[in-house]
Amino acid sequence: MLGSAWALPQAGSVEAAMPLAKEQGRDIMLEFTGKEWCPPCIHLRTKILETAEFEQAVGDKYVLVEVVFPRLPAAVAAIPEEQRNANEKLLAHHRIETGLPTVLLLDAEGYPYAQVAGARRTTAEYLKALEAAAAVREVRDAAFEKALGLQGLERAAALAEGLNAIPENCRDKYPDVVNEINALDPQNTLGYARVLTRYANYRAQENQLKEILERSRGHFSASDLETAAAELTRYLATPELEPELAQVAWRALGDTYAFQRRYKDVYAAYKKAYEAAPDSRLAPRLLDAVQHYERNILPAIQRGEL
Repeated sequence: MLGSAWALPQAGSVEAAMPLAKEQGRDIMLEFTGKEWCPPCIHLRTKILETAEFEQAVGDKYVLVEVVFPRLPAAVAAIPEEQRNANEKLLAHHRIETGLPTVLLLDAEGYPYAQVAGARRTTAEYLKALEAAAAVREVRDAAFEKALGLQGLERAAALAEGLNAIPENCRDKYPDVVNEINALDPQNTLGYARVLTRYANYRAQENQLKEILERSRGHFSASDLETAAAELTRYLATPELEPELAQVAWRALGDTYAFQRRYKDVYAAYKKAYEAAPDSRLAPRLLDAVQHYERNILPAIQRGEL
């Protein structure tokens, strides 16, 4: 629970927070947290959000909405299953890929515009990160205001400038703006043609990959491994496959080859996995694997040891 003297108002959902935010001129802090089991989440809550320093700095600026992901039995029992499922859907809806804790900032109309991933060592450091995130709204709003006096492609460019200021996972939450950009920019010079469809495509591709991986889990016979490899290969030929999903699929294909002792193919698959999304959270581990193969496994193959 929050400290009893903590003055930052709270609401049970974004929809419930919006009227209060509008009335009091606040924005919304949507906090995705595992506050009873996740060390960074616990630190963020007890050492930063509940401090007098934090309250003094932002106590009149935000309405807090907690989105809790419990793990310990007592915490799980305290949150109805329906609410836990709703929280998972909200996490997926906002495409929060940065882990817990993550704070998403929304304006009083419910439009997300910035996020702060993780905690910080001190309250001052977190406030600095929060201030930088809040400044994104000023850039967005200035660009949207500039667009009011423009027409045609110039207006589309100004609207795109506003959306470009916010995180990519937030842009599809502005469908009216995106649709107007695309109407004014039929040649897609601004690159917004797939913004609204990408999320749906991503989920469809993700579900397909999950089904493939689930079917292959625990099956290690030669025929099972061949079937899994064939399915993953077909999946990797999916048109406009999202890079992060291609990375997971290439890695899974490499793991399949590893069970077959096809070490050169393992190396090739891991390398393709890394190259598919070199800035992902998985990429550093893949790079380590690629370098391990280059230093140790491939030379051993050349020496006839494998």
